Amino acid sequence: MEEPGTDIVKWADEAMYESQPMLKKEGARVTPRVFLLNATPDPLGTLAADMRMYRGDPVYSLDAITDEQRRWAWDELSKTKLNTPLDGVQLKFMIEAVTRSFTHQMVRQRVGAYYVQESLRFAVKRGLADEVAVPPSIASDETAMILWSKMIENIEAAYNGLVDAGIPAEDARGLLPHATTTRIIYTTNLRALFDVAGNRLCTQAQFEWRAVFIGVMSAIKEYGRVSRSFVGEFADDRWQWELIAEPKAYTFTPICYRLGHCAFMSMLDRGCSIRERVNEGRFADIHPEEWMADPMAGVTMTDKYRNQPRPE
Repeated sequence: MEEPGTDIVKWADEAMYESQPMLKKEGARVTPRVFLLNATPDPLGTLAADMRMYRGDPVYSLDAITDEQRRWAWDELSKTKLNTPLDGVQLKFMIEAVTRSFTHQMVRQRVGAYYVQESLRFAVKRGLADEVAVPPSIASDETAMILWSKMIENIEAAYNGLVDAGIPAEDARGLLPHATTTRIIYTTNLRALFDVAGNRLCTQAQFEWRAVFIGVMSAIKEYGRVSRSFVGEFADDRWQWELIAEPKAYTFTPICYRLGHCAFMSMLDRGCSIRERVNEGRFADIHPEEWMADPMAGVTMTDKYRNQPRPE
């Protein structure tokens, strides 16, 4: 039996390696998964220290900050545009089973973020048919799914044939579809994260973004449950991460929640299943699952803004 990895030396480039399979349940399709690898300890204490400095009230130890002051800082940040303290809370996520299309969009955010991504120049994708992400509109259509599957099988055969024939992965990857899944480490801060959430949780963005942010919110919420503690009186910070993960108007919600109206009213924009209620200020009538969990929320053609005549 060959030692693990010995087949790689047969390939064109010694730097090539076989990509690890994406984590998924047996028999299931790949879906985005998000892991919060590390984050600023005592995040709300950190915010409170910065907020108190605005008032000339210096903090010499986070141990001196009470939980009431932590909650005060979080609430006050929702009432002001002066939200620079959010920069002080850093988070490092590992996101996997997202498409190359997704990461091409993600890395456009250059302020308050940096990235490390698995490289298809060297990572050889085996089992492509099981590793591509199938869009919801295709997965729900039997005819479309047949066409999709046949094409992926052909691409997989051609890609494997090229690599096995000695073609470098960086050249063979030209055949791989945008739906090829990848991994990326995303390091950011709370302010940048909330800015991205406002734009990408909007139904105008592709549904994959909402699927990722469901994972982001879950990863933040769960982070404090994995034995996260720090020195001082406040040994259990789980409640802080749970509070941060709650969708508020200034955190994990579409941009319309912050503006009070839809920001995509052009005839060039897509429809939206919640737009009419947003513009009437009926946010209380909107359940988060309507925009967060419905892949078709941004492609509906039923609202009155889509029934206008288009120019010839």
